[in-house]
Amino acid sequence: MKYVTYLFSIIFVITTLQVEAKNPRNNKQKQQQQKALAAEKKKEAAERAKKDKINLSIDEVMKNCDKNNDRSLTLEEFTHGSGDRKSAQEKFSKWNKNHDRYLSRTEVQSMLGF
Repeated sequence: MKYVTYLFSIIFVITTLQVEAKNPRNNKQKQQQQKALAAEKKKEAAERAKKDKINLSIDEVMKNCDKNNDRSLTLEEFTHGSGDRKSAQEKFSKWNKNHDRYLSRTEVQSMLGF
């Protein structure tokens, strides 16, 4: 009796799979879902690459300017090595939005145009 039940179960599963495979609507829906998933993954990868590029740019500025590694730039750090110190001071004042005498990572990000 067990074998008969197993046999009918196997026949039912095989028949169901064959019917689904032959149904073009199911295949078309699956293809559309796969395309949508692929497009979403591509979009996420592009966003991740953009964020990585922004972070690398900010990290480069911080690495070159932040001498005491406190993750912010003081006026002295920002203007160090600048040929036109007055112009650099004006830029620092412009980008220091909260006027705390430090350029934070988000302020550097704004300064770089991201």
